[in-house]
Amino acid sequence: MTLQQVSMEDLDHLAATAADVLAQVRDAMVEPHPRKLAPTFTSVAIADLCGIDKSQVKYLTQKHELPSGRKIEGSKAKEYTLEDAIQWVQKIGGRPRRGLETPGKVLAVCNYKGGVAKTSTSMALAQALTLRGLKVLIIDCDGQGTATQLAGISPEQDVDIDQTIMPYIYGDFPDLQYAVQNTYWHNLSVIPASSGLLAAEFALPAKAMEQRGFKFWEVLKNGIEPLRKEFDLIVIDTSPSLSHLTVNAMIAADGLLMPCPPDALDFASSVQFWGIFSELIDGLPDAKQKRYDFISIVYTKVQANEISRLVKTWMKQAYGAHINGIEIPDSTAARTASAQLKTIYDLSKPDGSIEAYRRYKEPLDRLADYVLDQLAVSWSKA
Repeated sequence: MTLQQVSMEDLDHLAATAADVLAQVRDAMVEPHPRKLAPTFTSVAIADLCGIDKSQVKYLTQKHELPSGRKIEGSKAKEYTLEDAIQWVQKIGGRPRRGLETPGKVLAVCNYKGGVAKTSTSMALAQALTLRGLKVLIIDCDGQGTATQLAGISPEQDVDIDQTIMPYIYGDFPDLQYAVQNTYWHNLSVIPASSGLLAAEFALPAKAMEQRGFKFWEVLKNGIEPLRKEFDLIVIDTSPSLSHLTVNAMIAADGLLMPCPPDALDFASSVQFWGIFSELIDGLPDAKQKRYDFISIVYTKVQANEISRLVKTWMKQAYGAHINGIEIPDSTAARTASAQLKTIYDLSKPDGSIEAYRRYKEPLDRLADYVLDQLAVSWSKA
């Protein structure tokens, strides 16, 4: 067998061809424009979100002048829009709310390793929290732009570098308010990402060399500050690394969430992640005084086998109270949704097995409730 070398021109052609095929696949999956549509809700789903009996829906509709839903043609049932559902939750749901003068909180979702369900967990959590009455912003700090894609925006086709965090990092804007975009999902906004975010890994250390005393690790923290007034929660989706942007996200955050499968290699990688971050903090002036409201590790892609059970034991020993005990399974429902560039919350009804849908969604709902409880405690102390 002869060695067939690959030139840079060949690589350029490969990249262009692959990008063209991916664009065609995405166009086929997301037609027609707009690319993504929010789900609709039944009366039963509205009652479940608000923690009431379905029989109360009609009475409460009239009492509080709430959306009454739209009759489904050929059926006695009604359907409600996402905006209707959120209005119901905010009025009837009785969920914890942030005080008007209390700043919103920042949650960084991080892991050293890819393929651990970090981005899908970030987006599902953001959606679930809007369904609990919060106004949420996703900041995509991963140049792959997967969170941006899940927010209904193509990072290759629809995102210019000027729409990302990069102009702020270059010093063109005083904060990140310019970059916030609405999405197809009510009360969920996004600061999108594109491959141009890689430039941050050069721009930040360059500034540190040029400007004496420049704290490169607090850039994102400062840019986010004005957004805390508008949003109850800001979720930062990070790249699978300890890049300059990831360190910035972790310093900006009030809480850290690490999705981690109970797998030996994933566990070892997570231990390495925390060790390196701890060493980095030792070298950053004032960073050692940082305090988090909570740090939580959630099991993801959990399989029902002996290896998973063994590694969960190791993780409990290693992380103690930081393990929140929620187990998000390795699920066909997750893969089905992901294949359509969706999360489980994008589906108005189960796409496939109802049981698989329920098994996957229930722990995500519990995770959202857990995070909301943490937020409620921190808001009360603000």
